[in-house]
Amino acid sequence: MSNNKIMRNALKRTIFKELEEKGFTGTYPHFKKILPDCVELIDFQTNKYGGSFRILVSAVFPDGRVTNLSDLAESVDIDNVDVTYTNERYLLKGIYNGWFYYRDVYISPADFYYDVPEKESDSFSPPEDWKLLQKFDEKTAIAICEEISLQFEDAFEWLSEFEQKNQKKNKSKYTTRKASFKALDLLFKWKK
Repeated sequence: MSNNKIMRNALKRTIFKELEEKGFTGTYPHFKKILPDCVELIDFQTNKYGGSFRILVSAVFPDGRVTNLSDLAESVDIDNVDVTYTNERYLLKGIYNGWFYYRDVYISPADFYYDVPEKESDSFSPPEDWKLLQKFDEKTAIAICEEISLQFEDAFEWLSEFEQKNQKKNKSKYTTRKASFKALDLLFKWKK
């Protein structure tokens, strides 16, 4: 079985199940949880060179004045918004260089990480002074999922604080906006 399949199966058995239990819907790589005041978002972003991914968490407030939507989101339907369309995000730390690798990983004396492409794994011969940090297999995939689960605790704490902060901002601005609409409504009635 390929490293990608091993990692994806481990994620399905653990992390994706955990997200589903917390009320998230969606499929890899985008998950969301729709709440009354906001939409919580989780994205798994793969490295363009393969062999690793990172996880970002955010929330948007579609009905608020402070939405946390970037300018990129202007032409996107709210149902299709993911973390890439947000301004503020939480990035899980990853294990090496901010990424979760599902390959063999070495480190050089200059602290340079090198992840060995799967097709080169059997024939790769590292320089003598390089140290093997991670030999990827099913046990490593499970350990990566356990680390993600631990880091999700901090991510969900950040998300909760982020939502509270923005809901306060939206309430105070909403009441001001509501008052403004009331004033405009009175003005239009007066002109009639």
